[in-house]
Amino acid sequence: MKITFLGTGAADWNWTELSPGTRGSTTTLLGINCLIDAGPTVLRRLADAGASPARITDLIVTHSHRDHFQPDTICGIARAARRRLRVWGPPQAIARLDASLCDLRPVLPGDSFRAAGYAVTALPANHVTGDFSEQPLHYAFLGRGIRLLYALDGAWCCAKARHFLKRALGAKPLTAVVWDATCGATFHDWRFAEHNDLRMVADMRESMIADHLLAPDAIHVFDHIARTLWPATPAEQRRLAAQFEGILAQDGLELEL
Repeated sequence: MKITFLGTGAADWNWTELSPGTRGSTTTLLGINCLIDAGPTVLRRLADAGASPARITDLIVTHSHRDHFQPDTICGIARAARRRLRVWGPPQAIARLDASLCDLRPVLPGDSFRAAGYAVTALPANHVTGDFSEQPLHYAFLGRGIRLLYALDGAWCCAKARHFLKRALGAKPLTAVVWDATCGATFHDWRFAEHNDLRMVADMRESMIADHLLAPDAIHVFDHIARTLWPATPAEQRRLAAQFEGILAQDGLELEL
């Protein structure tokens, strides 16, 4: 199945205008109708990809930071949708949406649900918002030929996340991971507590393989790229991603998983 990276930037990019080379706010499309997060650049990037907001049936929200979650934009997608838009995510986040436009589906860590043909399990993410009662989420997607962990924003892997993931996967490991790689090769940065650098990703990858959570030949994508924490040029960024055995996410990148 196809996964399209509509936006791949962390919050330190300037989105007042999307000049060439600017990464949009982090948003990902699974197939043609399942959107993960919807920040300020999502409508522009949907248009760039030739994808119609009218086809979106499910929006899955990781957390309420404004680069991932923009209520006015989400309501615009809901108005364009051919059917009532289902919005899944932390209750504190989705409560900010217009319930007359969206079918609001609150999700807590460990919950499993079906969205756009996928079996989805919510996992607690090691990340915080301004509302400390909100638990940001990562998601495992199973079905339609994929066993994908979508892990933006966040750092490391919580013990509960491992437990819920192991229960969801059963005996079959993940075949792909979209990793939070905000810090790139800026090692020992203070953001280690809620964002990964690439050494942290490498450590988790090897531990997850040893724990039979992750296939040794799994696809690894590095996403949520911070403008100020990665090398300046695209060529340097690609070399760094290759050094850590992953694919560098780019706006518009399409992968078949």
